[in-house]
Amino acid sequence: MTECVVPRIVIGGVSSGAGKTVLSIGLMQSFKRRGLSVAPFKIGPDFIDPMFHRAVVGGPSRNLDSFLMNRQDILESFDRGCRGGDIAVVEGVMGLFDSVDATSEVGSTAEVAKILRAPVILSVNVAKTARSAAAVVQGFRDFDSELNLAGVVLNMVGSKRHRDKVTEAVEQLTGVEVVGALPKTKELHLPERHLGLVPVHELKSDFQALTSVVEEYVDVERIIEIAGSAEPLALAETLRESSTPEKTRVGVFLDDAFRFYYADTLSQLETGANLIFIDSLRNKKLPAIDSLYIGGGFPEVYASKLEKNKGFRNSVYDFCATGGRVYGECGGLMYLGESISTDAGEFEMTGFLPLETVMQKRYVGMGYVINQAACDSLLAGRGEVIRGHVFHHSKARLTGKADFAFKTLRGSGITEDRDGMIRENVLASYMHVHPLGCKGFIDGLINPPPDSEIKKQDQ
Repeated sequence: MTECVVPRIVIGGVSSGAGKTVLSIGLMQSFKRRGLSVAPFKIGPDFIDPMFHRAVVGGPSRNLDSFLMNRQDILESFDRGCRGGDIAVVEGVMGLFDSVDATSEVGSTAEVAKILRAPVILSVNVAKTARSAAAVVQGFRDFDSELNLAGVVLNMVGSKRHRDKVTEAVEQLTGVEVVGALPKTKELHLPERHLGLVPVHELKSDFQALTSVVEEYVDVERIIEIAGSAEPLALAETLRESSTPEKTRVGVFLDDAFRFYYADTLSQLETGANLIFIDSLRNKKLPAIDSLYIGGGFPEVYASKLEKNKGFRNSVYDFCATGGRVYGECGGLMYLGESISTDAGEFEMTGFLPLETVMQKRYVGMGYVINQAACDSLLAGRGEVIRGHVFHHSKARLTGKADFAFKTLRGSGITEDRDGMIRENVLASYMHVHPLGCKGFIDGLINPPPDSEIKKQDQ
C-alpha cells in the first residue's frame, strides 16, 4: 500500500446554484497566485465545469463519479490527477447529499468526499435569510456523521450587517466555522453554460475578476490549512500505471464542435495508442488512423460549418464504409447520422447511420442510464451491463432499418428502450461512458479482435 498525502478540499453546496463553481474557480486561481500547483476534479459526469477548471489551472480536470465508477476507480483517478500537485480542489455536484435515488448516497458529493477522506467546505446561499442559515448548516452537519464538514462560505450576502449576523448565527449555534462571505456582485456570475456559445478561453477575464472577489471575501489561507488537515489516503500499489508501446492509431475529434472527453479517457488512450487529434471543421480529410472516436459537444451550433466541410465528411463516410472502427458518443452519433435540424435549417452530416436528429428547446435526455449489451460491441460483450450518462437536446428519427447494441434498463437512448446504433464496425449512442466504469471501452478502440465486425443483436 502507498499513501496520498496531497492536501485536498471538496467544495459542496446546499443545492445547485449555491456558488460551487464560482468558489472552486476562485480558489483554484487563488492557490495558483500563491505558487501552488493545483489538481482539479469534478464530482459527477459534467463536461463543462472541467473545461472551466482546465482554463484556470492549465491542466486536465478529472471526473469522479460514484455511479459510473467504483471506489477503487475513484481512488485511481484521484491518485493519477494529484501527481505533481500541491493541493487538490474537488468541485461537487448539485446539493451535497443529492444522489441517484431518494435514499442512497450513490453519486453524491458526500459519498465521494468520504471516499477521498477530504474535508468539505459548504457553499450556502443566504439571500433573504439570516438565523435560518444556521438551521440549514446544522442539518447538513448532522445528516451524516462520517462527513467532515470543516467550513462554510456564505454566498449572496447583502451587506456587512447581514454578513455579521449570519456568521454569528452559524458559528455560535452550529460550531461550524465560516471561512468566507461572498457579496451579491456581477463579478460572481458566469455566462450561460449550456449552449457553449462562449468559448472557455474568452472567460479568462471573468475568472480573474471573480478570483479577486474571492480573495477579498474568503479566508484563502484558512482553507489551505483545512485542506492540509486531510488524513492520508491509502492507495493500492496496482494504481500505478505503466506505459505500453504505442501501436494503434486512434483518431479523436477535438475542435469547437466536439470537445466533451473525460480526462481519464484521453490519458488511457495515450497510454496504449498513438492518439491523433482531428479538427472536423478545418481538416480536409481523415489522417491515417486505425480507430476513430467522436465524442460529444455542440455539433448543432456548428452544423453549417460541418456541412460545408464536405470532403472531410466524405472521408469519414469512406472510413466507416471500408470497415474502420468508429465509436460515436452523443454529438458523434449526430454527426454520423444523415442530418441535424436546428432553427437555422437542416444540415447534412456524414450519412452513414440511418437517422436524423432534430434539436428541441428542452432537454430530451438528461441523467444516468443503464444499458445491457444485446450483442458484442466495441464497448462490451453480450450480456454485460454498462452505466453511463446522457445530456442532450436532440431527438433521433430513424430513416431506415437499424440495429442496436444495447437494451435500455434505465433512462432512454436513441429510442425509448434501445441505444447504441450499429452498422459494420461503427457503434454510436447517446450515452457517455467513463473508461474506468466501462472497462472494455479503451480496449475496444485499441485492441479489437482482428478483422472483427460488430455483431448484430438477436432479433
